[in-house]
Amino acid sequence: MLPVQDIERGFRSGKTGFLHGFPCGQSGTIVEMPVEPELQGCLMGMGLFAGTRFHLIRGGISQLPFLLAVGETRIAVDAEIAKRIVVEA
Repeated sequence: MLPVQDIERGFRSGKTGFLHGFPCGQSGTIVEMPVEPELQGCLMGMGLFAGTRFHLIRGGISQLPFLLAVGETRIAVDAEIAKRIVVEA
């Protein structure tokens, strides 16, 4: 798990941060999901796990829930979960 202080807020290519701050309309990769095992199992069952490529269709404070495209699948994630998923641009 990455220490929180090592996670960049900016999302230049190759940088990491939380899904909650990821720019809408951009693509990225999930780095890790430091959540409870039950929640992690649920997210993995929907197709979200480390290494998953996604495109953020909708997100941000004014547009909840976050909507990710993973291949042909669309996955909605609420803001509290999005604050805990580490992604890379």
